[in-house]
Parts: sequence; C-alpha cells; structure tokens
Amino acid sequence: MLVRDARPSEYDAVSRLLGEVYGGEQLVHPNYLPALGDTRSRAEDPATDVLVAVDAGRVVGTATLTLPGTRWTEDPPEEAMLRMLAVAPEARRGGVGTALIEECAARARLAGEATLALSTTDSMVEAQRRYARLGFVRVPERDWVTMSGEPLRGYVRSLPSAPAIREARPEEYSAAGQVTLVAYQRGGLLAGTDDYAETLLDTKRRALEASLLVAVDESGGVVIGEAEGTVLGTATYCPPGSPYHELSGPGEGEFRMLAVAPAAQGRGVGELLVRTILRRAHADGHHAVVLSTTAGAHRAHRLYERLGFDRVPDRDWQPVPGLTLLAYRREI
Repeated sequence: MLVRDARPSEYDAVSRLLGEVYGGEQLVHPNYLPALGDTRSRAEDPATDVLVAVDAGRVVGTATLTLPGTRWTEDPPEEAMLRMLAVAPEARRGGVGTALIEECAARARLAGEATLALSTTDSMVEAQRRYARLGFVRVPERDWVTMSGEPLRGYVRSLPSAPAIREARPEEYSAAGQVTLVAYQRGGLLAGTDDYAETLLDTKRRALEASLLVAVDESGGVVIGEAEGTVLGTATYCPPGSPYHELSGPGEGEFRMLAVAPAAQGRGVGELLVRTILRRAHADGHHAVVLSTTAGAHRAHRLYERLGFDRVPDRDWQPVPGLTLLAYRREI
C-alpha cells in the first residue's frame, strides 16, 4: 500500500469513495456531498493536497490536506487542516487511515505548520478514537456548527518544529560538503572508494549542475560544530538535464548524496529532505523517483522503505569494479 498525491485519472475514484463512505454511511448532511465530489477543484488548488492510498492499483483511501491560503480550509483559515478522510470498507483495520493521517501530518510539518487541525461529526466515533490515539486533542472551544445545522467537534495535533529545507547558499557549500563527507565516513560508505571523498566535498559543482538542498536550523537551536554552522543535512536533487543523473530514465527524478550530520540524526531531517525531493520531482512532471545506495547503508534503506520506495534489483549497478549500488524506486 502506497500513499501519494492523487493523479487526474484517479479523481473520479476519489469522488466515488468519498460519496460511498460519507453519503452511503450517512456521516454528513446531504448538502455537503457536492463539495466531497469536487475532487478536481481541490487537487488543482496549489495550497491543497489530495492524497490517495493505493493498493494493487486501486484507490482504497483518501484524505485532503489544506494549508493556509486555500478556500478549502475551514475556520480558522490560517492553519493546516486534515479533511475528507475516507477508507474503503474492505480496507479498514489495515492501517490505511493511519497512514493517510501521518502523511498529512508530515506534509504540514514540512510546510512549516505548527499544528494540524480537523473537525469531525459526533457519529464518527471510531475516527475520534483513532485521532486521540495519534496525538490529536479535543478542543471544545473549536467546535462549530455548519450552515446545515450539523455540529462538528474540533481536534488539534501539535507538530514538532522542522528545519527549513531550501537551496544551499554559497556560504553554506563548505558546511554541506563536510556534513556529507562525515556522514559517509561514519557510515563506512567510502570503503574502496576514497577518491569519492573529493566528489562529496565538491558542493559548488553540485549547486551549479544540479540542485544542492540543505536542511537548516534557522532558529539557531542546534549547533553541529564551528565548520558546519546550522546545516543539519543535505541532498542533491538531479533536475532534468543535470549531468548528475546516474540511474533515472524518462519520467523519473533522481537524488544522490543524502546525508545528515551526526548530531542531527533522529530528528527527521533525512525524511524531510526526501519528502522535499518527492514534491520537487512531482512538480517537475516526473512519475517516479529513483536512487542508488550502498549495501551497507542500512539506516537509509529503512528510511526509503518507510517512505514507499521499493527495491529494483535489476537496476543495481557498479560505478567501479567491486562496488555494487542498490537501486530503489518510488512512484509519485
């Protein structure tokens, strides 16, 4: 099962699922059903993400994340909201709803939001239990009544602060290179390829010929060391036409050299960098993202698999004799 952005060819399936769950189970007033069915308008709003859970090519769940600036956000308008969560009856109790909620929370955090809010009806008792289990807190003062007279309960989940993910600035090139080199050295990823260290340190070239991303603690709350400053992690995204492409084919994005400073590990920095790359590749019109990694990068393997990447053994390759790189791929 994979959670990703809904594709135009899936909009009708999303609308049908929402109608079947909310209308068929009489969870909302009938006046709300037309809004549920307007999937295309939500998906085309730049401040709204319509997500789907896909299993064996079929849409088995959906949720909508709205960010400030969209007309789809409820009151108050200036916060991230989880809306229109629905799971097909046959897919329930399989973790689909939880996966959709956690994806919305991760995206809201990546967007710099401090909270994720939602409203639900009194009849959605099972959903309310799930929200409480996933860290949402009832906020009675946020309860409200719809125009059709239906009372809604307010819930809010606090999100941990996230570092800023952006293009590296020239004064950060050296720090990004050092973070990459140290991460590779500590992970034992340079064995037999010591000359690759110079490539890892050549961040200026990556910034010119690809896209050098950094995760930066702009609050100044974490200092990794005098040389690194506030750079917590880095990755290189290979946009169309970049000479840094190694594995990708037509319609595929690619990234390389994901690294997190030792003092910043365990804070979700690597995940935020990968999520940013997935969104960037989607915006570039790609339908998938690929990467290569060493066999010993077990921590990275777990991250990629948790984020929906699959192993593609027939695309494994050797940059130099004796060093096999493992291929991973994720649809977006």
